Amino acid sequence: MTKPKIAVLLFALAAFAAGAQASRGYLYPGFAEIHEDVNLPPGSWSWFPSNALAGSLVDGTVRLLGVEEQRRTWRKGVVTFFYDGAGQAQLAYLTRGLGYSLYYDLDVDSGRLTGWAKIDNRLNEPLSFDHLTFVAGEVQLRAGGAPAMDKAARAYEGEMAMAAPAPAMPEYAGSAGGVFRYELDEPPVLEAGVTELPFIRESADVIYTWTYNGGFTRGERVVFQRGYRFEAPAPLAGGLVNIRDRGVLLGQAYMEETASGGVVQLRLGRDPEGIARRVVTVLKDTRKEKAYRVTTTVSNARRTPVRVEIRESFSAKEVVLDLPKGARRTSRGYAIEFILAPGAERSFTYTVTLRY
Repeated sequence: MTKPKIAVLLFALAAFAAGAQASRGYLYPGFAEIHEDVNLPPGSWSWFPSNALAGSLVDGTVRLLGVEEQRRTWRKGVVTFFYDGAGQAQLAYLTRGLGYSLYYDLDVDSGRLTGWAKIDNRLNEPLSFDHLTFVAGEVQLRAGGAPAMDKAARAYEGEMAMAAPAPAMPEYAGSAGGVFRYELDEPPVLEAGVTELPFIRESADVIYTWTYNGGFTRGERVVFQRGYRFEAPAPLAGGLVNIRDRGVLLGQAYMEETASGGVVQLRLGRDPEGIARRVVTVLKDTRKEKAYRVTTTVSNARRTPVRVEIRESFSAKEVVLDLPKGARRTSRGYAIEFILAPGAERSFTYTVTLRY
């Protein structure tokens, strides 16, 4: 299986404009950027976009590349360009009539991560591609609406605003490793409507996790959050992940953008079986100083290994900790991580002095 290539690629979209020889384009969540090769006559050239395309153009993004433009006019659905020069150039524009969202399927049993691109073609005609590139990351598009055109184009734009829902993918939380681009070689023709294509298939070494990240508790139990953890096998764009284990859907979790080799942590909520026992012994208890000895015991009754991650914090003016081997001090407390084999148990003890 060919891995995704992080590259800028070409694809053909000849259906967009009469006389276009080839096209370069990039799909983003909710919009697309198209560069079409055109052979310009001297002085001026008129473009006749379809109503569907005209109604979806992003204002301020239509331009000619390769010549020096003097002005443009928009009249009754026709765009006329006036420029110095002639010959090979590019017609460039952004359209909201084509875009995509993405999601992932994670099969824990096989360790298989599959990314799916949900492409929404609202331009009312099939689109053919030589190569298809998905661009994922924090790419903000603030311009809205279409340029002032004829009544038919404005009416179509109104229909699109009502008919086209917002992209199904949650908004990106940021960029880890930059903007990602994914290529699919020889994609099928994209008919009008929605087409779903896999854009990444990778193996992932997945392990079940119990995590606790919170304040110091003197109770008899520590309740863990369940989830899964793995290293990103390739640059991964952010999106929802459907998680299945032993053929059962365990839930959905949002994965942030992660660079190749980065840690992906998917959290699924409280685990009724993920409970650690805790014994807290009071060593000192005054108004200005309190001290405790804390023993935590974690047992794995599952048939598979569990990665345990505990991060506990303390609220005091001064915190003095005597930690066991394997634990590390953090700014407000400590963290400890270990893996429990099936049927295994582990206890660790620390003492803490809190001065107020």
